[in-house]
Amino acid sequence: MKLLELFKLKKESTEDYFNLITKENEENMYSFDKRFMNQETKLLKMYGAASTYNKKIKMIVISDTHNCLNEEQFKKFVEQHKSYDICLLLGDHHSNDISIILKYIDNSKIYGLLGNHDHNYLEEHNINNLNGKIININGTTILGIQGSFKYKPSNFPSFTQRESILFLNDKPSVDILVSHDNSFDSNMSRNPAHQGLFGITYYLFKNKVPYHIHGHIHHPYKKELLNGTKEISVYMYEYIELN
Repeated sequence: MKLLELFKLKKESTEDYFNLITKENEENMYSFDKRFMNQETKLLKMYGAASTYNKKIKMIVISDTHNCLNEEQFKKFVEQHKSYDICLLLGDHHSNDISIILKYIDNSKIYGLLGNHDHNYLEEHNINNLNGKIININGTTILGIQGSFKYKPSNFPSFTQRESILFLNDKPSVDILVSHDNSFDSNMSRNPAHQGLFGITYYLFKNKVPYHIHGHIHHPYKKELLNGTKEISVYMYEYIELN
């Protein structure tokens, strides 16, 4: 009986939390919303640690090239990593960048997302769109989400915080979440355009996702979230091998 009561309490608390984070906030739609700050401890208590990744995948990940891709350097990079399983484009690419990429990368292995500075290069070059979709590469499942936080009322690929939560909420757990934008950053109160998406943070914790790979912030790093999710920020291009 006590276990059942505890289960009910936990279930109610997660439902209450979801209702809180998806509450409409028209006043601060394009600004920094403090209710999403420093939520990781609470999410860890509700959902526990991330799952362990015990599969293998080799990836070429490209992001935020912004018409600055050097063809000779990129050609050498690809030649050094010919055994890749998949190439992921995380957004903010110029047509010239895509033309270079398609010279050296097998189009059938490319999956892409739109960034907040993109026209629809995916449709133009017949590249698989990963937004909202799950693919399985050698047993590894990958889900994608395009765009960035909607920091102004404009028609670019973007989400309000509420929209990002709802977009990912019905998606099942995967091994890797890939996105253009980063997870929510509590330190960006003075830079709302780069605060990241709380929907990503919520999804990673709720679904115990082992890996998150993103672009957008032009700052490459590797870190571990409080629940153990390994987060990799990519700028320009990187070879990533997971096992």
